[in-house]
Amino acid sequence: MFETIASIILTVSMTLFWGIASIAAAGLPYSKSNQSLKNRINFSIWTGGAALLLSAMWYATIIGQLVMSGCLFAEGTIKTLIPLTLVPQLYLAVTILPRLKSLRESGGEPPTQAALRTVAHPSVPLSFYAAALASVISAFSTVFAQPILPSPFEIAQRFMLVALILLVPAIFARRRYLKVIRGEQLQCGFVVRLLNLAVAGILTAVVAIAILVSNVLVGVNASKLPEASDMMNHERIDEGGGSATQISGYSDHHNHQQHYVNNQTGTVEVAALTGNISDPADVKFELVAQRKKITLASGAVIDAWTFNGEIAPELRVKHGDMVEVKLINKDIDSGATIHWHGYNVPNAMDGVPGMTQNVVKPGQSFTYKFRADQEGTYWFHSHQQAAEQVVKGLFGTLIVEPKQDAETFDEQFTVINHRWMTDQGYKHAIGKHDVLQWKQVKPGKRVKLRIINTHNQSQKYLLQGTEFRIASIDGIRIQDPQPLSDQTAYRLGSGGRYDVVFTMPDHPVFFKLGDYKNVSNPGITFYTETPPEKPIFKAESALFDPSDYGKPVANDVTAATLKFDREFQMILGNEMGFYNGKFHFLWTINGEVYPRVPTLVVKEGDKVKTTFVNKSLTEHPMHLHGHHMTVLKKNGVKVKTPWLTDTLSVLPGESYEVAFIANNPGMWMDHCHNLDHAATGMILHLMYDNVRSSYEVGTRSGNLPD
Repeated sequence: MFETIASIILTVSMTLFWGIASIAAAGLPYSKSNQSLKNRINFSIWTGGAALLLSAMWYATIIGQLVMSGCLFAEGTIKTLIPLTLVPQLYLAVTILPRLKSLRESGGEPPTQAALRTVAHPSVPLSFYAAALASVISAFSTVFAQPILPSPFEIAQRFMLVALILLVPAIFARRRYLKVIRGEQLQCGFVVRLLNLAVAGILTAVVAIAILVSNVLVGVNASKLPEASDMMNHERIDEGGGSATQISGYSDHHNHQQHYVNNQTGTVEVAALTGNISDPADVKFELVAQRKKITLASGAVIDAWTFNGEIAPELRVKHGDMVEVKLINKDIDSGATIHWHGYNVPNAMDGVPGMTQNVVKPGQSFTYKFRADQEGTYWFHSHQQAAEQVVKGLFGTLIVEPKQDAETFDEQFTVINHRWMTDQGYKHAIGKHDVLQWKQVKPGKRVKLRIINTHNQSQKYLLQGTEFRIASIDGIRIQDPQPLSDQTAYRLGSGGRYDVVFTMPDHPVFFKLGDYKNVSNPGITFYTETPPEKPIFKAESALFDPSDYGKPVANDVTAATLKFDREFQMILGNEMGFYNGKFHFLWTINGEVYPRVPTLVVKEGDKVKTTFVNKSLTEHPMHLHGHHMTVLKKNGVKVKTPWLTDTLSVLPGESYEVAFIANNPGMWMDHCHNLDHAATGMILHLMYDNVRSSYEVGTRSGNLPD
């Protein structure tokens, strides 16, 4: 992140100095005296020199990023922006500035005709203009249009843009030069020069607007999502450098109408991937998706979309149970589904409309059935237009208890953090409690907090007044978790879960959202006899790091000598552009948004490695459906304790290497769980090569996942 901020500051500063130098260079032919010419030349050289120095610092920053963070962080900038800025700057440094410097030595009054011809030559102002414009594009690209894995055409585009915008200034510069060649006196009055500048500026703006409008028209049309598709990018597949798959050699795979009748040997439809559900259900639930007004503890009212008319209903089962959940849609007009977040159910039970099922429309129902083979803390939510539906409340918790547990707890609390839009504005709440809660616990009692972050952004948490342990991450137990100081904060990305355990001391324990300064944030005060007047929090001294905690996970992908069958990379970026015909700040994967992001294709049994690189300006909690990922490296260095996760938060400037075994056949979403990002295309799909689609996505079917 530091390199990004430094790049922004340096490119903006470069632009400023090149802009000032350009104005000075454009005024050189209007000098009335030799002294005036010398002064203007000196100013141009000094401002140009300062701009060159800032440029050199920027190049050093990029090289430092390349050395420290690796090629994937710097490749786009090195291929695209550095050549764009370096070409005009080298020309200035080697040709123009020495030429101007030599004119400072000449004498005589007024300036000689040869000197005026030299400074009036179009190459002088245009080289300054080009340097300034290249800096503007570099600054804009760093923030709004990061170059990621650029093609030759994308590299050439920026040069073409500079050339087109400089077309009008080039015409004016040539006219001025011809006047000087003919010995004509340039009109150097302030009003005349201002008028000429205004005309040139207006015409240049017209060219720029024409370029912008043409890009808008192309962008709007190119970004529109198809009315119907099967969610797979058939034109672009990524096999991760592994052996060829059936998909790459099977041209009929893209014809949705033939998916239901194709009997190609060895392929199976998503709808058939239900797992073994022949056994009767051990536990049954019914969830009714419905709208309902909910009143929070403070009195604030939510127009909520709920399951069973309540906030986050809990489904609690035992490990090994056959679970049956019937979803009934009462009045959610756009339809609903249930996705079991982090729970590796068979593909047909994953709850993604258009991929694993059809959306459940009002008056319809769908029954999910699966074996509870994973113990731990999980949650579920609708995946139909999830950026809207989850925010409004279509979620709940899934708690899978072990049949026998060596470690018992006297008190368990499910702490589900969400941000609601209420009639009083946005409010964070733990369940329905947007104010402080008070809970009495006797000293010596063992307490477990099951913390779930359903908010779109990451959230920091504090537990103070006692030491504690983080017993599990994303439902997976940590082996030999060590006690943590009560001044250790911990952060959960959107969709993530921690189980936090502690023994109640003989004095209060305070839990809250946010850092210690946010005293108004909701929390829980645990007390023994008499509740304290108010919780007291200390400044946190450390932030929990799962890469150095407990014992390392040892599984099929942690062996040091392992050779992976497929290796993928996801460079997370951002740009301004269009999505489905509307202008958005886009969040990209490898420079693209869904449906242009290639589909990742694997074979069952493959050992798969994925590298996440976050070049963007914000955090991305990356969530792979149907699998848990083992984290192997952080920022290019092996982690001390590999751990399992289903939702990995990748901060700006960070990179991670994760791996998994392809052991759950199907079509699976892999996306950022900041659902606003997913809704504008930060999605791709993991496809097993022997699987074909059973459904379609788009407005025709009403299946609209994000």
